[in-house]
Amino acid sequence: MFKVIIFLLGLITSVYAYEGFGWNIDPSTKNKVVAKVGDVEITEMEVQRMMKILLPMNFYHRNITEEKLKEIREKAIQNLIYRELLYYEAKKKGLKVTEKEINNLMDQLIKQYKSKENLEKLLKQTGLTIEGFKKELEKRLLVDKLIKKYAIVSLTDKDLKEYYEKNKDKFKEPASVKVRYIYIKVDPSDPKGREKAREKAKKAYKEIKEGKDFGDVAYRYSDDLSRIKGGDIGYVHKGRFPKQIEEEIYKLDVGQVSKIIETDTGLHIVKIEDKRPPRLVPYEEIKDKLKKELTEVMQERKFNELIKDAKKNLKVEIYEDKKDS
Repeated sequence: MFKVIIFLLGLITSVYAYEGFGWNIDPSTKNKVVAKVGDVEITEMEVQRMMKILLPMNFYHRNITEEKLKEIREKAIQNLIYRELLYYEAKKKGLKVTEKEINNLMDQLIKQYKSKENLEKLLKQTGLTIEGFKKELEKRLLVDKLIKKYAIVSLTDKDLKEYYEKNKDKFKEPASVKVRYIYIKVDPSDPKGREKAREKAKKAYKEIKEGKDFGDVAYRYSDDLSRIKGGDIGYVHKGRFPKQIEEEIYKLDVGQVSKIIETDTGLHIVKIEDKRPPRLVPYEEIKDKLKKELTEVMQERKFNELIKDAKKNLKVEIYEDKKDS
């Protein structure tokens, strides 16, 4: 949720963010209250605006089921609730946004949309006035300050090393093998599908035995996505392949190629490029991934603490069926 909020904080300054998935916002919904945070009412119109932001983030086509639309609606309401909680928490902590900061941002937007009139026209399509949008910007800027001051984490190399040293059990890996892989699928709709797949596999296997590069053969014959990397799927542990294939893999020495292995779904050829015993993953190898994951976990925790603190003082209600107020 933390990453979604950060993304939305950026989008809120773009009027075009409200234009996705093309339905017009119903102006009659501006008084229909669907949720309440403390004394602040969240209206149906606000929910529709947020949905227009969220839809392009979640779907790359326009065929959306009612179930998915309902899911996006729930996310929109939740995001608006979080925004109000964070806005409250920012004010409680004494953070402020000046009129100059808001006007500077407005000037940037007017420049972006060529004129104030163009901006007003676009805002009108979303049910917003200039003054209403300035209030949106004020909330955005204040929540942005709150997040930067209380939720953004910057981990040093020292922090990461200390975590690594205290949690070495988390970085232990079982024995693994480095594999190149060719998969020939069987077309279940073709009565001769298995026969054709066998012939294709035999041709690939023959080329490998004749000394052709396994990666080149994989690129030309394999139906697996790894074909674009010459069949290289990296290091794998037990459990990555079906038992029938694994039994063959672990019989092979480095450099050896398996026989053609036939399963229900197709035919498989495997080459072992390296074997690695159980190991502790070195810090230098894991540090970038560790920094990313640990930063996300810590920021999510701090974000949740801000939400929890705000909820101590604000009652949150969701009542979509409430009549127009």
